[in-house]
Amino acid sequence: LICPNFLSAHRCAMSTKKKVKLGHIDADPEEFALKVSYVTETHHFDEYGNPVRSESQPGQKVIRVPRGLQGPEIQGLAQEVVEKCRKYIPPSKVGEVEQLLLALAEHEAMQRQGRGQEPPPPPPPPPPPPPKQRRQEPLLPQADMRQIEDYADQLYEDRMELKVYGAKCILRVCTEPVNLELLAEHENLLQVLSRECRENSRKSVDLSVVAVCVFLTFSHFSQFHQVLMQNQCGDVTMRVLEYESQRAQVRKEDMLRRQMRFQELGDECKPEDRRLFAKDEKKYKLQLAKQNKLMHVCLCVLLNLAEEISIERKMVNRKIPSLLIQLLDRSQEDLLLVTLTFLKKLSVFEENKEQIAVPETLSNLVRLAQHENQRIALLSLRLLFNLSFDERVRAALVESGIIKLLVDSLKNPPFRHIVLRLLYHFSMDDRCKSLMAYHRDGMVMLLQLVVHFPEPRVGKDLVALMVNLATHARAAEVILQSGLFPPIMLRVMKHRDPLLCKVIRNVASHSSVLEQMCELLDSEGVRMAKWMNEFVRMAICSVDNPDFLVEVLGTLANVTLEEVAWGELCEAGLTELMTRLLVPSFSEDDVVLECVLLISNLALSRDSVQHVAESRLPSMMQDLLIEKREDEEIVVQLLFAFQCLVSHDEVRDFVLQETELAPCIMRFARARNPLVLEYATALLQIVAVASDNQTTEEGVPDWVAQIKAFRFEQHNQEWCRCVNRELSGGTGMSPSAYGAYYDDQVSPREDEEEFAFHWAGMDAADPRDLAKRDWSNQGFGKSMSRWT
Repeated sequence: LICPNFLSAHRCAMSTKKKVKLGHIDADPEEFALKVSYVTETHHFDEYGNPVRSESQPGQKVIRVPRGLQGPEIQGLAQEVVEKCRKYIPPSKVGEVEQLLLALAEHEAMQRQGRGQEPPPPPPPPPPPPPKQRRQEPLLPQADMRQIEDYADQLYEDRMELKVYGAKCILRVCTEPVNLELLAEHENLLQVLSRECRENSRKSVDLSVVAVCVFLTFSHFSQFHQVLMQNQCGDVTMRVLEYESQRAQVRKEDMLRRQMRFQELGDECKPEDRRLFAKDEKKYKLQLAKQNKLMHVCLCVLLNLAEEISIERKMVNRKIPSLLIQLLDRSQEDLLLVTLTFLKKLSVFEENKEQIAVPETLSNLVRLAQHENQRIALLSLRLLFNLSFDERVRAALVESGIIKLLVDSLKNPPFRHIVLRLLYHFSMDDRCKSLMAYHRDGMVMLLQLVVHFPEPRVGKDLVALMVNLATHARAAEVILQSGLFPPIMLRVMKHRDPLLCKVIRNVASHSSVLEQMCELLDSEGVRMAKWMNEFVRMAICSVDNPDFLVEVLGTLANVTLEEVAWGELCEAGLTELMTRLLVPSFSEDDVVLECVLLISNLALSRDSVQHVAESRLPSMMQDLLIEKREDEEIVVQLLFAFQCLVSHDEVRDFVLQETELAPCIMRFARARNPLVLEYATALLQIVAVASDNQTTEEGVPDWVAQIKAFRFEQHNQEWCRCVNRELSGGTGMSPSAYGAYYDDQVSPREDEEEFAFHWAGMDAADPRDLAKRDWSNQGFGKSMSRWT
């Protein structure tokens, strides 16, 4: 005996699925109805999903049709019948239903004629509908979430149209976001769609489009990405994209062969050949349009899934950059938009950039940057911006004529932001600066944007571009000739913009442009002859603003014209400002360097050199020379400033007496840096010439003898090295005190004198006394014989 509880539990564990199969559709003129025959198949499965038994039960559904049908009504009625009875009649049977309804209407008309009855008068023809109000068939059929099992079962049908219809119903359900979570939890819905797409994508483009659209609805939400990857939806989508790309290449090559064959015929071409070629061309365009739709949804799915870097890396390993590059020659705008978006996302990585930045791709991007669709043009420019960080890419783009394109795009406000960034990248190359200076209209437009910028400080992209352009002599000349340079000066004086002041500084750095700049500012039309006095006043007020201060001082330091009234500027407070800024550890190195350059300008002018000599600047510069001995650039500029200072007879003696310049310079005359050595030697030469006539009330200063000994050692290095070796007992040369400041060498004893002062009781320190020496008595004869 079997326990009844066991039977009930067994029935609960079993599952049942029903499937309706269409038989045939007949028209019944007696009842004036359509009769649909069908078979209901019931499949029983056990708790493990294995089929247990199947049952089949035939059935028939009668659909009553209203009498008095007219021709225009039949098409709409047939569509309505299929929609209401979609469980029994698939959408592909609309034409058959329409023919049956037409047969019923003809049968009714014949019966009326046989009875001698007049047919009812035809209704007046309806007015023609307006062309834009034409009813459009819905893209997706009506579907219900509660019938999702029936839609999934249709994917198992052998007929492709039933598969497509079932997939469309599933897509219609997926268009409601509230249903996605329930569908994601379905046991095999996505898996079945993925399998059908993998197996039948080559047979039906429509099925592929609908299946990938279902994946797209899920991919919009990050929480479903893991479900899609588990059911291999991303892999299937990538396979479809790869296959369609290969198919497009084959079709393109085939069409090119037919086109070449048609062109070879020339005048011998027959009307039949033209007709066949036009037919092939039309077919190719239709296939391309269908493929564009499929590839568009595929890329949308992959782009959404690529939010995770690991998934994006898998796509890159499957050569998706090369697949995207092939789509840049398409004309479908939606496909171009998603392609450019995907390429822009990939281009932020170096390895992807190498695959994207090929000459053909760059040419296509430059062409798309001129597209009439602004979104496509903007995406192309943004992608070019990501690629333009590479110098080789910039050089290739310049060859394609992108500079003129960018200059012309400045007139379009939506493009201006990205165009300024691109121009900034190109302005890092001298050749591009020259090309931009050649487009005078673009330069004038940039200056107008600077002058009329709404905020106190000009935008960084715009002013950075102008800073780079101002470093080119031709561009600086165009800036002066544009008529907008004086407003830029006024804007700097008003808003104290450091980067805009750097533009003026770079313009003044060109010797060929500097004189034109001063003449322009001194002209009657501008009347800014006292602009340097204003810059001095701004520098005094900007001690706490080092960014602006260094630009103001740099601008003044670049003005190296002889007619500048430096004495007047010193009286306006420039000397006091330099004294304040050169206090040890008070200013940054950039400010210190500009101060030294400016002191060099003051030292070259006879009107201002007296102001410098009588101030604390010479002694402060000497201390600065020791403090900044590791900064070779500051050391070189300090040596040059001293050289300019001691070149004037009226202040040379005063400077040498008030400072210990000579011993300090001798330390740097042993420097390893050739530039430091050159300037130190030149300065030491000037001091040495002046030391011949140098006397004080106490006699000749000590540093005069030191200079003579040092110069003797420089010109007799081998001899001095030999003598020193003999004096030190053959142990080698002792550390030189002259290099202590520069080389950080410290003598073992602070009171130890230089070896030159030990020569024969310091008598050898005087070169004029060398001839009076009796070397044989000093024991040098034997040692010197080795060097003669």
